[in-house]
Amino acid sequence: MSIGFVGKVKGFILDPTQTLIAHKDERLGDALRYSAILLTIFLAIYGGALNGVIPGLETGVYIAFLSAGLDPPFGADSLASLGIFRVIIASIISIISTIIYGVAILFIAGIIFHIFVYIAGGRKNFSTTIRAVIYAATPSLLFLWIPPLIGLIAIPWSLALVILAIRELHEISTSRAVIATILPIILIFILTALSLAAFIFSDPTITPY
Repeated sequence: MSIGFVGKVKGFILDPTQTLIAHKDERLGDALRYSAILLTIFLAIYGGALNGVIPGLETGVYIAFLSAGLDPPFGADSLASLGIFRVIIASIISIISTIIYGVAILFIAGIIFHIFVYIAGGRKNFSTTIRAVIYAATPSLLFLWIPPLIGLIAIPWSLALVILAIRELHEISTSRAVIATILPIILIFILTALSLAAFIFSDPTITPY
């Protein structure tokens, strides 16, 4: 039974196992709405903490336009002088682009994890893994911006929550959930290191020492 956004956040932070059990059969659409709210909060807090509200909005607009291959509609320092209407438009664009990119990243992560969940013995559908990833992102999206200690533990906190979420939602053992979570991370790390090494040693202008 759903307990609302605030209840979910409190549950995934303070009592993740029971909250996961309570949301074991939640619809994917409800989980996606939860992630959209989290991403909006992340944008508001993270952008404001780094740059202030107006420059943070401007950064979001620039990312949205440049990623779409379009020229930004105004200069680098001009957002503050455009008036409230354009600030609102910038806010909307920034929020929408953040949600789109964030959900895309969650789906990509879900695909990767689902492959290894299946290898580890999980037989529930793909949407179950996506929900696990969404729920586990809660600590990172809420606390990653806080320096120094809380921000540093946000990612491993989310990683531990992925293990719990896969275990509870896919109804597999803890050891299988650990395998399904850790193996793709190790594989991605190895592939990234190999790609970086290949790039360094293939470019004669880069000295590898």
